[in-house]
Amino acid sequence: MSQPRVTVVVVPRESFNMFPEVIERAYRLTKTPFKMLIMEGKAPEAMRERFREFERTLPDCKVVWSNRWQFPHELVNQAIPMIETEYVVFIDNDVEIMEGCVEALVEAADEEKVNCVHPIYLTTTLKTNEHKIHVAEGKLVKQKRNGSYFLDSIMPYSGKKLEDYPDKRRKPSDFFEWHAVLFRTSLLHKIGPLDDLTIAEHVDYSLRLTAAGEKILLEPKAVGAYDYERIFELRGEDRDYMLYRWNVKRAADSLEKFRAKWNLHPDSTVRRLYWVKEHSGRVRQTFLMPRLINRLRRTVGMPNMPFVNEPRPVVQGIDKN
Repeated sequence: MSQPRVTVVVVPRESFNMFPEVIERAYRLTKTPFKMLIMEGKAPEAMRERFREFERTLPDCKVVWSNRWQFPHELVNQAIPMIETEYVVFIDNDVEIMEGCVEALVEAADEEKVNCVHPIYLTTTLKTNEHKIHVAEGKLVKQKRNGSYFLDSIMPYSGKKLEDYPDKRRKPSDFFEWHAVLFRTSLLHKIGPLDDLTIAEHVDYSLRLTAAGEKILLEPKAVGAYDYERIFELRGEDRDYMLYRWNVKRAADSLEKFRAKWNLHPDSTVRRLYWVKEHSGRVRQTFLMPRLINRLRRTVGMPNMPFVNEPRPVVQGIDKN
């Protein structure tokens, strides 16, 4: 058997409950030889026992243990010095990859001579027939505003069905997401570790790649899926870790650092912070007391409590003139 050219690194994103399934799926659906690096992130003890079994029984599988919860960017940074293969594919521990995803990413990097390739990202589980696109080729648009820049990320095919995506050819992309992405390992050493950001870290690293003269490529034959609705099922340590991961103050601090670093207008980040508040607010409403309050509200004809106690921000977009 040939030596692996790629390492698959699985990193906790916001919960743990799909972690073993994501690892098993990677082994089941990837035919090319690969090394596996599991960034464990202090998962629940029952799951840690599964990882010990994986390390004993799965080929080229190594677990990196943590003694505390960590943020995804911290675990990515820990993994980078451990990668010995030509390529690395990072996969979040709540992402389902389609068969052939890893091979398609490696093939695209080989043939196009690029150092960063990402798949199409879906926002629904692969178990449904509604394979809705989250991001295909990402677009970043920039506009000067009062001495700073308004930066917006655009996802042209968001919400469209995967089968309706019109152009299956590889194409340039302005940004990737950490849900699943391939790098040539030498590129990571060239660009350096991720900054200490808990949100917008994908845009930040994409901007750093572009500033270094690197290209990002979309490979539509590769597909990864993240099911947003699963957050309503999180309980116990999963729910607690999710709220730790999306701590609003930590996100606000991260966005302020991101904004200052790239000289961005405040409108560039307000919607991202609102998303964190809404995302964590949805999960907080799964605790017993908010559920009882919402049930009582519905019995008297009132809507559920809002996820966020502030209006959704309205931002002036890019001037097309």
